[in-house]
Amino acid sequence: MTQKFERNAGRRKADFAIRRMGKRYQRLYRIGQTITSQLSMESIFELVIEQTNQIMETERSTLFVYDEYTEELWSLVATGVDKNEIRIKSNSGLAGWVFQNQKELIINDTYQDSRFNLDVDRRTGFQTKNVICVPVFNREKKCIGALETLNRREENFTPEDAEFLGHISDYVAIAIENARLYEDVQAYTASLEAAIILNEKLEKVKEQLTKFVPDSVVKMVENEPDSLIGEKMPMDVSILFIDIQKFGSLLENHDTRLVNDMVENHFSKYLLCVGKYDGELNETSGDGLMIIFKGDSPREHASNAVAAGLEIIAENHKLNRTLDYPWGDVQLHMGINTGEACVGTTRMQSITGDRLTYTATGVVTVLAARIGSISENTQLLIGLDTYALIQDAFTCNFIGDRNLKNISEPISVYWVKSKN
Repeated sequence: MTQKFERNAGRRKADFAIRRMGKRYQRLYRIGQTITSQLSMESIFELVIEQTNQIMETERSTLFVYDEYTEELWSLVATGVDKNEIRIKSNSGLAGWVFQNQKELIINDTYQDSRFNLDVDRRTGFQTKNVICVPVFNREKKCIGALETLNRREENFTPEDAEFLGHISDYVAIAIENARLYEDVQAYTASLEAAIILNEKLEKVKEQLTKFVPDSVVKMVENEPDSLIGEKMPMDVSILFIDIQKFGSLLENHDTRLVNDMVENHFSKYLLCVGKYDGELNETSGDGLMIIFKGDSPREHASNAVAAGLEIIAENHKLNRTLDYPWGDVQLHMGINTGEACVGTTRMQSITGDRLTYTATGVVTVLAARIGSISENTQLLIGLDTYALIQDAFTCNFIGDRNLKNISEPISVYWVKSKN
């Protein structure tokens, strides 16, 4: 009878152990599903602590993660402790020993173990009776932290308990890496969004600035920003000057806003003609435009300058037919000259700061302006050097040698009438 009772008691004990083990594995499966689905580090800490206490039947648990920058172990949540970040040295206490040695630790009488830090219990008033602590390894088998659980409620910890806590730590490692990857992706996404917004702003600024800045300067800044400020280079160019005839009188006798409207309407169309022939708007001065034409050869840029000038004349006639202003038709002064000029940026310094301009300087530029000044009623006048290059492609009339302001010798001037 006694033997039968002992056999039944043994079976009941074995059955209880099997059921207990089954429940543990069920909970382990659920914790694996739950923890690895979390993308927040804070949520991971909370779930690990809650589920570890339930599975291991313990009073407290703490998950420590290694911080490579500070060489500390840190935890956001520990059972029974205020929700603050806990940091300890990576070689401190039981968790530090486990992390450094990368081995599990089972202590069923903590006060007899020299590795246990008694100060924690003294500060918190909590008495630690027994402990299991296991290392946490990532996919590369690198130790990234430690998971510990304290005070099993009914009995001592066993190697089987350590094995189970190790299974939990495997899930924890996956969850931590997922959370870190998610945080990295979020940070990268945020930085990418910021970069995109900045780029969009810069593109808008560029779009606005390119309305004022010559194309060659835009390309220079994009390709070699450091070369923007340098010496001017001698270059063969054709210069076109345009300004509005009797502009001062228009401003004096008519509403400024209406005059400005006229300038915008006319110059907007003129610049389309200029762009068609690769001219670069260099300067604007109220009623005036200075345009530089460069090319592979003097004949090419001279022809482009004259062709653009003729299209501007045609556009001017069209605008005069379609736009009605109280002063009547808009007439232009137009002059072109070709030759060598120094082309590049000029730095002007003052107490208010530096200012850069991109221009062509030299006698060729002065002559283009002076030739334009004697033009009347939207005639396109050119100098001898330009005429020599384009005479076969365009019909021109010689209007004589003219004395120009501040020019010592008379200059031969030609009137361009049409393209051949």
